[in-house]
Amino acid sequence: MRPWLRSVVLAAILAGATAPVTADEPYDIDAVLPLTGPNAFVGNEQRQTFEILQSDVNRGGGVRGRSIRFVIVDSQSNPQTAVSLTGGILSRHPALIIGDSALSTCAAMAPLLANGPLQFCMSPGFVPPPFGTAYSIGTSPPLQARAIMRFARAHGWTRLAMLNQNDATGDSAQKSMLDALTLPENRSIHVVATERFSPGDISIAAQLSRIRAAEGQFIVCYNSGAPFGIVSRGLRDAGVDLPVFTSPGNLSYVELKAYGDSLPPQLYFSAGPLPPDGPNIENGPLKATDLAFLEAFRRQGVRPDWGHAVAWDTGSVIIAALRARGLQAGPNELRTYIDGLRGFPAIQGMADFRNGDGRGVSDARILKWEKDRNTWSIASGPGGGPKT
Repeated sequence: MRPWLRSVVLAAILAGATAPVTADEPYDIDAVLPLTGPNAFVGNEQRQTFEILQSDVNRGGGVRGRSIRFVIVDSQSNPQTAVSLTGGILSRHPALIIGDSALSTCAAMAPLLANGPLQFCMSPGFVPPPFGTAYSIGTSPPLQARAIMRFARAHGWTRLAMLNQNDATGDSAQKSMLDALTLPENRSIHVVATERFSPGDISIAAQLSRIRAAEGQFIVCYNSGAPFGIVSRGLRDAGVDLPVFTSPGNLSYVELKAYGDSLPPQLYFSAGPLPPDGPNIENGPLKATDLAFLEAFRRQGVRPDWGHAVAWDTGSVIIAALRARGLQAGPNELRTYIDGLRGFPAIQGMADFRNGDGRGVSDARILKWEKDRNTWSIASGPGGGPKT
């Protein structure tokens, strides 16, 4: 354990118990989010979501008659800052902590939370230990990768070029894609280029030149936020017009508007069946939940996207557990409830936590960005297969 991390853990232990909260005070749910720094796009969407969810829950009577309050602090997109903030929260002995929104910060927080309180990470790249104390609600990178490969096969795209930043997210994405290619059904797909770039790079012209020379037919680029902006502008400047599959973390109205005309003409995401903003919501068991989700944001003048959906699902599962087990419930009681939860209608799909993977959702779809409509469409059926 690193010295600075050890000191944070020790400080939390020595802080001791705090005074019990009285019934007329709100029940606090602590969250560590990247409100500034390179991950601020998604962090502020998630902050906004928790504020809307808090208002909805409290307007409906709260949890067992008591209001809730999401207490949010800024990790600044920095793992060490996230750890320091987590140490401060631990001194209050919460049953759970939400955080962070990025793989590196979630991973940095995880050692402090390995034995509780529960951790709710909102990065799809984070891998919760089986039947452990951590959750990352949404489709996993391996399921996303399999859906991408199935969708690519259906379109006759067999020459894959990977282009990722040199960081934990890039490593996770590359491993998931390579693992998916070991499956017998994907034997027709071959990697023709594996390119990486550094966080400080302002140009990826050399990497794109090699991808062009390798005659790639589709590109997987799984970094979100600022690194995706570098890729997007690089593709435009190099005149590379290939289908691009990127992290669902980039499925942000604010972010995609900022990148404007530099966005790839064929831009895809692998995620759950998120309802796009518009009049046509797919029929099925999730329709009522999707409509209620969209309406909650419309009342606030907000168009929800992936970042909002992940936070909404995370908060909704937490609220369900608190309602079922009570506000005095500890980490083990809440975990027992969540690990037995099934048939829970989430925005990212019908959730079932009984397999212990901490994900709950396994319905990976392919979403296509529709530039003319400024939203996305659900382009595939479950697992990247054809729509029925």
